[in-house]
Amino acid sequence: MKYIIDTDIGDDIDDAFALDLALKSGLDLVCVTTVFRNTPERAQIVKRMCALYGADIPVYAGYGDTLVGGMNTTGRLCQWTPELQGYVPESTKAAEAVDAILRAARLYGRELTILALGPLTNLARAIKADSAAMCSIGGIVMMGGDYTNHYAEWNICCDVEAANIVFSADIPITAFGHDITAGARLSYEEQGYVFSMEQDSYHAYLSELARLWYASKPEGWRIVLHDVLVVRYVLDPAFCTLRQAPVAIETQGIHTRGMTVNLTRMDDYRPGDGEIISYVTALDMREFIARFMRSIGYPEQNMRRFVPNRGEPAKTIHTREEVS
Repeated sequence: MKYIIDTDIGDDIDDAFALDLALKSGLDLVCVTTVFRNTPERAQIVKRMCALYGADIPVYAGYGDTLVGGMNTTGRLCQWTPELQGYVPESTKAAEAVDAILRAARLYGRELTILALGPLTNLARAIKADSAAMCSIGGIVMMGGDYTNHYAEWNICCDVEAANIVFSADIPITAFGHDITAGARLSYEEQGYVFSMEQDSYHAYLSELARLWYASKPEGWRIVLHDVLVVRYVLDPAFCTLRQAPVAIETQGIHTRGMTVNLTRMDDYRPGDGEIISYVTALDMREFIARFMRSIGYPEQNMRRFVPNRGEPAKTIHTREEVS
């Protein structure tokens, strides 16, 4: 299988650790594209991570603005550092990121899976440009939405019109909703290790990115591995339980715009409404976090027994900035 990662790396830290897992696992990445706001800086972070790891992967800065426009695309990212100026992506022309996605779709078809870790603007633009090519791919695995709670999740809210196009296309979607990913929260002890990694320049940079993220947040926040779950899924689909349901994107509601509406939970659901997607309903979060900590070199002798309530309850609502 071939993969593309489409990411808004540079704000929350989970995107960097999702890319880290992809690199360490030898995922066959065709390219990485960046999305939302300052995409050239996001692409520079990806290039630096790949360079430090020793991976030569094409990186394209995609669309920073939404489909309807009006987004500030030049604001500095919290994870920006001066040395990023020396890392140059293959292109900073947004249309070329979409072209890269479409080239891969036409070349690999069902053998291509796109891992969507941010807003869906690039993918929506690719569908608008060549829906036949995009509908020929193996599918999209994404972090976004919420399929059990009354909640409008960040990645969907950032470009609701784009999400509506993607969810309405004839492309298989497997989604990790916020109702599941909110439980992937590190303990303070585990987070302290992340902040102090220095076994090599690559892990030291991951630590720096994590510290920069933390400095931009209120004191006491903890790392939540939302996007890492997406990469773990393509490596081991059996690690979680899926359910299928018709889902529609709410585009009009004053208070509900951006919600991923599980139509089977609505009294007026009519068979045929919405598009059938697969969404994750359960997984062993303790095992997932333990495996993640091992992957970043957490000493085995320090690995403690994980308690059942180590994650946040699924019903907990966080600020949108926290789950970006």
